[in-house]
Amino acid sequence: MSEPIEPNTADELETLRRVNAELLQKSATRRARIQELEASVGTLTAKTTDAETRIKALTIDAPVSAVCESISVAPQALRAALEAEYKIEMREGILTLINPPDGKPVMGKDGKSVPFQGEAIKNLLLESKDAEKVKLYRAILIASKASGAGDGAESKRAVAPASKHRFGLR
Repeated sequence: MSEPIEPNTADELETLRRVNAELLQKSATRRARIQELEASVGTLTAKTTDAETRIKALTIDAPVSAVCESISVAPQALRAALEAEYKIEMREGILTLINPPDGKPVMGKDGKSVPFQGEAIKNLLLESKDAEKVKLYRAILIASKASGAGDGAESKRAVAPASKHRFGLR
């Protein structure tokens, strides 16, 4: 048989039961809080991904598309060719062409990084050592912006004064 419980032991047992109930309550509260936080992690991750996508669209995609449209008759093809050969990143607030193998900016003939501008990119692509790529680039790049309409200056031709016809009336 079990031993009789002494009065002090009964008080201790009651205290242990109360503390145990409090700990179980705290544990349940913490589990509920953990579930809330885990649910909010999914929402915050989705919002972060959306924000990163919008930032990329504004800082990289739009400027790259604008440059490709300014120098190419087939901007999507030019962009695909650029992205196949180089990585385009925002570094220190400036769009930069990156060599994928070493992660360093693409350098021009002058030893400086190639600026992300239409003419500089056009020159870089046309200086490629791969004849097939150069052939592709020549097909999709705009050779010049000349339209054959002249230099935009007004023509100053001498025009004879118009003669007035009288038709016998004074």
